[in-house]
Amino acid sequence: MMDSAQLKMNKVEKVAESFCAMEKFEIKIERPKPSPLDELIELLRKLLRCCLNFLTCGCYNGNESSRRSSIFNGDTEFSSMLLDNERQAVQNLLLYLEDEETKTPVLDEHHTRALGILTYSDNMELQKSAALCYSEISGKMKVPISNALATPLVALLRSPHCVVQKLSSLAISNFVLNGPAINRVTLVEAGALKDLIPLLYSDNVEVQCNASGCITTLATTDAAKRLVSMENGIPALLLLVQSADIRVQRNAAGAILNLTHIEENRSDLVVDGAIPILIAALQSTFDHDVQYYCCAALSNLAIIEKHRIMMVAVGYNDVIILMIRLLASKFERIKCQACFVLRNLASDVEHQSLIVQYKALPALHRCLKHSRKETRSAAIACLRNLSIHKSNEGAILCSEILKDLFDVLCDGAVPEAQRHAAGTIRNLAVGEHVKELTDLGCLDRLGTVLLDIETSHAVLTEVTAALAVMTDEDQVKHRLMVMNEGKVFVKLVTMVTLSTNQEVQYNSAGILGQLAMIDIPSPLKSNNLKGILLFVDKFLKSSDSSFVHIGLWTLLQLLKDEFFLQAFRDHAIDQVVKKLTVQVFPASILELATKVLHRLSGSPDSSASSSD
Repeated sequence: MMDSAQLKMNKVEKVAESFCAMEKFEIKIERPKPSPLDELIELLRKLLRCCLNFLTCGCYNGNESSRRSSIFNGDTEFSSMLLDNERQAVQNLLLYLEDEETKTPVLDEHHTRALGILTYSDNMELQKSAALCYSEISGKMKVPISNALATPLVALLRSPHCVVQKLSSLAISNFVLNGPAINRVTLVEAGALKDLIPLLYSDNVEVQCNASGCITTLATTDAAKRLVSMENGIPALLLLVQSADIRVQRNAAGAILNLTHIEENRSDLVVDGAIPILIAALQSTFDHDVQYYCCAALSNLAIIEKHRIMMVAVGYNDVIILMIRLLASKFERIKCQACFVLRNLASDVEHQSLIVQYKALPALHRCLKHSRKETRSAAIACLRNLSIHKSNEGAILCSEILKDLFDVLCDGAVPEAQRHAAGTIRNLAVGEHVKELTDLGCLDRLGTVLLDIETSHAVLTEVTAALAVMTDEDQVKHRLMVMNEGKVFVKLVTMVTLSTNQEVQYNSAGILGQLAMIDIPSPLKSNNLKGILLFVDKFLKSSDSSFVHIGLWTLLQLLKDEFFLQAFRDHAIDQVVKKLTVQVFPASILELATKVLHRLSGSPDSSASSSD
């Protein structure tokens, strides 16, 4: 018989695998709108007028008001003469930008070279012109950015001037959000992430906003996310999560969330103090984007046991209270992430009773009744972990949750929720509540799901595990045997022989072994004999010792019936069992094999009669 203690312990459900799984999150980037094209064109024109004025000793007529404002009124920005290649680059870009036919920018090698000349110029106004040009074309260019175009743009990030930093980081954001996906790879390879991280420490809010937004959009691969941590970007981002500017806070929290998707970064984040900062951000903001990012980040961090302990310790259980409060949020994605945080925290025994004490059950029940399918699945996953703790069993059974839990169990449209609902029932059944569950109609619901041909293997695994626990009670054995006119019995035989899922096979075998302990109606015996013979033969020849064990145990129960005793003798099952006795198996298997052989031969076996 299966070990009931093993059935009690539920595997910790993890997030994301992800991202995981692991789940993917939608990040909204806060960034200012691009500068007007007119500003760029006017700046380039000023540069050319200044250059011509210098070369002609003031004889160039041009626009008199502009000339006076830039020279005679003391504005000396453009007073130094441009180099020939710089002047040609300005003229080249100006002609390009003034072309009204340029709807979708495609830069040829001359334009790319011109941008490079302006970028690497010692003239700060030329650098600004390059940054302006990049910000203008980045919002329109749909073709992939070349390395020749990306390298100067990344170089502009290193400018000491705030305007250039702001415009170049904006351009990177535009290229990533508006252009092809390959732009992310090109810009990361050009060193954009490494040069964006110092900008997080800028005194300018716009630069902070752009830089953190760029990091969020660029750090989409595991390598890029790891690079941010290795380049010491985590402390700066955590600092910005505490920013007074909500746009900066959103982008920084979104970047932190992205970084939590890989295991190595989670430890780095916790070491750098992410947990108390994220919890504090949740306590101090009503912004639903920040709430979502922080909840999702905490959920990912809570995958690791030591992080969960630290999380609950911060503020004396503040995180539990916060998450229960957020279960009432009007935003589905926040409720869902709050459920995930509580689910992960409930992976530890010491937190399971604590979460219930803080009145999580009514909040989870509301999520179960009034939320979308993703949130319902997350709520039931949390409930499943809470049901592991014996002290929580009574609270769950006394609540109104069970009725809705049974409804979810039968809802094939949400298989993930079905799976967790069956897992919750299994946990409760391991306790002393099988009769209560049966009286409430649980057995009938499990039978209905079992017979549904659309039920997935993942759900059947949990349903059969729950039934295997419940059939330990004689009352359940008798009801299950005749349920749906014997169709449940037939389905169990079919699954144990034909299912491609080993857990479903194993659990079904355990149930059949329990049912074999009572009288099986003659029609069920004769109609399912071939399937039963095949199942036992298959299990005894398995390379998995646990399958051999359950096969022998079930066979021992079946051999109590003269009908099956004769059938297995005719099938020469004794030859299969004898081979087991000369193989290397645990003592428990060898003992069962010996008992089976005694029963097949008709020899008296006192030890068997006392332990069957």
